[in-house]
Amino acid sequence: MVAAAGVWKKKRDDLKAKRNLLFETYAKDPQNFHLAREIKEIDDQIAEYTQHVEQERRAEQRAAPAGKLVTTPK
Repeated sequence: MVAAAGVWKKKRDDLKAKRNLLFETYAKDPQNFHLAREIKEIDDQIAEYTQHVEQERRAEQRAAPAGKLVTTPK
């Protein structure tokens, strides 16, 4: 599961970098609504990927305690 979360995190980080570059351009020309729409779409994708990362982390946390149970003989 860790690998899947890593993939989503990598995709999210790549999108963040792309979004930041677009935002720098948009900040210089705020009348460019095309850029604003692109940034919005990327923000939505980033949110989706963040959700996937969180789901993977939660699933990992649920699985971890069960795997760490140690039985001791009486």
